[in-house]
Amino acid sequence: MKYFPKKVTITLVAALGLGVVLHFLFHWLPSPITALISPAQESLWEHLKILLIPLLLSGLYLTHGRGLDGLAPWLLTLPIVGGAMLLMGYVYHIALHGDWMGFDLILYVALMAAGFVLAQVLAPLTLRPGIPILCLVVALTVGWLIIWFTFFPPDMALFVDLSKHTPTFYILPH
Repeated sequence: MKYFPKKVTITLVAALGLGVVLHFLFHWLPSPITALISPAQESLWEHLKILLIPLLLSGLYLTHGRGLDGLAPWLLTLPIVGGAMLLMGYVYHIALHGDWMGFDLILYVALMAAGFVLAQVLAPLTLRPGIPILCLVVALTVGWLIIWFTFFPPDMALFVDLSKHTPTFYILPH
C-alpha cells in the first residue's frame, strides 16, 4: 500500500471531523447513551472517545472484507495512541497545569494521523498466528474500560473534569 493514498487521506479527514462532532454530541443530546460515545465531561479519560471511536471506524472501513487479520493493526493501534493521549494530556494539563486549547487540538490531530501511520507500520507484526485474536481482546478490553469508567470513574486525576475539578460520574445525567 502506498503511503497515504487518496482513500486513506479522505478517511483521515472524515475521522478528524467525526471526532469533532463526537466532542460536542453529549452537550447537544445529553443522555447515558450519548455519554458512551461522546465525552460527558472535560476529563482526559473521556476524551479518548473522540480519538479511538473514529480510529476504529476508519480501520473497519479501510480493511472491509479483510477480516480480523486486516483489522488487527488498527485494533493494536487503539491502546497505543490512547495511552499516548493520556500520558501527554496528563503531563501537560495536570503536571504542568497547562490550559491552552491549542495544545489539545494539535495533540488530537497529531495522534489521529499517527494512528493511521501506526496501523500501517504494525501490519506486518500482526500477521503471526494468534496475534489478531490478542489484538481483538486488547481492543475489547479498552472499549469495556471506556464504557465502565464513563459511569464509574475512579477518584483519579485522569477522570476529573478539568473544567470543574469534579469526578465525571457525579455530573452525568440520571
